Amino acid sequence: MAYSRHPRKPVAPKAPPSPFVEVTILFRDTLQKPIEGLSVLVKAGKGAPQAPEWKLGQDSADPPAANPASAPDGASAPAPDASAPLVDNRTEVVTDASGYAVTIQNAARNQPVDIGVKNRRGKYAWKATVTPKKDVSAFTIVSPEYHLEATTKLTPKDELEQDLDLPVVREGEIMTIERLVHDFGPFIGWSQKVTEQGQVKKDFPTKKKEVTEDQKTHNKTTQITIEHHYKVVDTGKPRTIVLNVLGSRLNFPNPALFSEDQYKSMATQLDVEVAAIKAIVMQECSGIPFEENGLPKIRYERHLFYRALKLRYEAQEAGADKAAHKKGVKRKGTPFANPYPQYPELCFPEGGGYGSDGLHQYEKLTRAAALDFDLAIQACSWGGFQILASAYASCGCATSFEFANKFMSGSEEQAQIFVLFMRNVKPDATVALRTHDWDGVASGYNGAYWQDTNPDYAKNLGLFYEKFK
Repeated sequence: MAYSRHPRKPVAPKAPPSPFVEVTILFRDTLQKPIEGLSVLVKAGKGAPQAPEWKLGQDSADPPAANPASAPDGASAPAPDASAPLVDNRTEVVTDASGYAVTIQNAARNQPVDIGVKNRRGKYAWKATVTPKKDVSAFTIVSPEYHLEATTKLTPKDELEQDLDLPVVREGEIMTIERLVHDFGPFIGWSQKVTEQGQVKKDFPTKKKEVTEDQKTHNKTTQITIEHHYKVVDTGKPRTIVLNVLGSRLNFPNPALFSEDQYKSMATQLDVEVAAIKAIVMQECSGIPFEENGLPKIRYERHLFYRALKLRYEAQEAGADKAAHKKGVKRKGTPFANPYPQYPELCFPEGGGYGSDGLHQYEKLTRAAALDFDLAIQACSWGGFQILASAYASCGCATSFEFANKFMSGSEEQAQIFVLFMRNVKPDATVALRTHDWDGVASGYNGAYWQDTNPDYAKNLGLFYEKFK
């Protein structure tokens, strides 16, 4: 038996979200206590188009609805005047005793907002960029824990007011290892925390009974009415974003990827297949020789820094013994001892402790460079082929600095160094690569103990080769 279907009632189209949102900026220390007296600049972020002039100030008595359709009785909440003249929004404020800076009632949704704090020289230093997406959001800027120039413990206010004269990388600039460490080194690892607490306007309806009595029949009638009570509530747990000061571009390598022509050139010079070289690149750097910030991928190895220091010390001791012997003087040497035991993450006889990839590796390199710049570079493997800089002389470079700068410049220099490296340092690996002996490649290229450190190395090479051949 067929059943008749009731026609569905037409559903009103969902109202689009308002292009404007409410944003509140707060400042707290690491214990979540308010920071008072900060001079703060809030302005439209880089890339944000001009927008109607901001309407500033708290309006807790009547917070904006989460969506125009959710206003009481279905009425649309009044939106800010989008036809107002467009300006580059900015405002300067001072945080109060509660750490409150400002509330923007009509910030543009999904558009960045930059936040700066006036430093001791009277200039605004960038601290964070927030992008409001929710209808009502509160962004809390947390005082950093990293002290750039502190000789004594700074207060949270002092930390945010430090002079952060960040160096600038020009569009298209090729970074050098010297400039990276000297100019940018103090800021590598410096981070800022921003906590976003999203809020929405939620309806808490209450039922109200109204009883009326007919005067003639004395019959009582009960009528139920619903009262709407809207409150701003948190959407859930806060979301904390850690922003690194050097998260933007630090280098513009040219080119930044290996081209097919480069692969063919390397393969021809080494008499191997293109697919075999691609397999090494995939194994060593996942096919991408540079980080998103433009710096070549590196890996700092603390045991190599230790080993290089030891070899240099032993060479100096041998030279001193030889000189003493010529003079007929008996000399008593001393065994090598770790000169930096207070930095086990930088100088240690055993490997490991690598930490996360990316800028963290450059943070280690920068800190080690303060101990010995030359050997810190040599303790890193570089670029698309992860070649140790200690082989710089065999790769046609006069110094480790020249080696690092070639890796900074682009994939073409990296390709040239790889060919020299395979010819002069890894001839056995080259032969194994030619004959598809992946165990031989792993042993010749990655070291005799490759199975201890990376047991899947040879298998992965074979899989990558099959993929690209």
